[in-house]
Amino acid sequence: MSTEKLEKSSPSPLPAKDEIQITKQENAPGSKVDADLGAIDLDHRALAAAASNEHAASASDAIRTHFSAFMWCIFICMGALLWGYDAQVGGGLLSVPSFRRDFGSIYEGQPVLAARWQSAFNSVSSVGGIFGGLSLGAVSDRLGRRGAVALASVISLGAVLIQFFAPAHNNGMLLAGKLINGYSLGMFVSVAGSYCAEVSPLALRGITTASVNLWIDLGQLMSNGIIRGVGERTDAYAYRIPFALQWIFPVILLLGLSFAPESPWFLVRRNRNADALKVIERLSSGSDADAQLQLQQIEETIALEDHFAATSTYGDMFRGSDGRRTLIAVSVFVLQQMAGVTFVLGYSTYFFELAGFDDSNAFDLGVGVTAIGIVGNSITFYTVNRFGRRFIFKWGMIACTTVLLLIGFLTISSSQAAKWATAAFTLIYNFIYQTSIGPLGYVIFAEVSSAKLRSKTVGLSICVNSLCALVANIVMSYLVNPDEANLGGYVGFIFGGLSVFGSIWVWFYIPETKNRTVDELDVMFEKRLPARAFESYTIYEEKA
Repeated sequence: MSTEKLEKSSPSPLPAKDEIQITKQENAPGSKVDADLGAIDLDHRALAAAASNEHAASASDAIRTHFSAFMWCIFICMGALLWGYDAQVGGGLLSVPSFRRDFGSIYEGQPVLAARWQSAFNSVSSVGGIFGGLSLGAVSDRLGRRGAVALASVISLGAVLIQFFAPAHNNGMLLAGKLINGYSLGMFVSVAGSYCAEVSPLALRGITTASVNLWIDLGQLMSNGIIRGVGERTDAYAYRIPFALQWIFPVILLLGLSFAPESPWFLVRRNRNADALKVIERLSSGSDADAQLQLQQIEETIALEDHFAATSTYGDMFRGSDGRRTLIAVSVFVLQQMAGVTFVLGYSTYFFELAGFDDSNAFDLGVGVTAIGIVGNSITFYTVNRFGRRFIFKWGMIACTTVLLLIGFLTISSSQAAKWATAAFTLIYNFIYQTSIGPLGYVIFAEVSSAKLRSKTVGLSICVNSLCALVANIVMSYLVNPDEANLGGYVGFIFGGLSVFGSIWVWFYIPETKNRTVDELDVMFEKRLPARAFESYTIYEEKA
């Protein structure tokens, strides 16, 4: 944004450096944080000016002035497509006869894949994702955000190669490829959230971080479409083609990374301030003064964080205000599983079959569920800035809870009308989920972490996401399968009950991060504000 726009948006000239104060919270007057902030040799005028500049910009203004930043964020998020693709291709290939024939056995004239191999094939990527997420902090802080994406791309190419050439009945080789690929997928999703949060201007931060979930949905839709197109082949290419097509996106990423800008936050932390300034100038169409102001904001924010905690280790994620921030970042993915996403979406085809659709039509409706998710996620690009993170996540949890309980109650009846209603509610649930807690999870976990710990915190969050998905997939098979608990739709009561507690957790712990710069969030977390106070709290205020 130009200096002229900043002046027009400011109600009065910015005060001198020593006239800026940090507003005291009523329940914490004279707190240590206030005293500390007064003792730090920071240019609060720069922080206040940068905050005013960013708050004044609308999303459309930000896209126009930071179009390059917007497009590079979308590009880096492409790696998340592979996460969604891999997750969906697992269940999809289990429906392909030639895959079951080559990696299973013939039972009563039909190709069958043993239950233990089904479970391993569906969950081994999540195991790899756990280690990929955990390692991102060290990799990203050493190689940069671009370096982490490059490493993940190379690993993914090798892992897909292993899967493609796995000979029939060599299940171990196939699982090894899935495990290694899962490692790269955990890194892809983690670094996408970090990069978007650091490169995007404030007005675009919610949109670009929500794009991570959109790319995941696109990957799932792409996987479903490909398996639908080639799954009826009788040769090995019925499953090798879906594997091979995963090569496309790591290659595109590697080709584009040579032109992609590095995160200016990473560069400043490596004392490469001149390079950071060049990146800032490249990512926006603003004036030189705007770029200098943004660089100064990054420098002062890092100085503020270093004052509160001079180190940046994994242990720091669990201490003080950073411990609270880590808990919030991790909890959004736990809440997604408590809201029953694996139950409803993972078994949507099962509910369609119960409603009377044949296998082919049930699969087509499963593809439709994914398409509805993409539409819902696209709506989030508007609502995330209009209504805020806390509001959408809270009401999304409440709405998902309601749908889950309705599915449970409908299961009590064995009528065809009840089965149709259950199938319809899977569509409604997916739309609600993908307009709220699905994409908002990726927004919140990237925004609440401090700049110095962001790569570590988002990596741990993706690790927890993978672990929760792993546990949910294992538990669900025992709850739903006819030869086990055989609860069917009654599982809606279980996840509905969990979601009630999840909704209460959201009320007390998920803060509003909309329109908050990094330094503003740092101050509010250090002041230990309750989550519900974040939205109305004033940070920089002129003295009377």
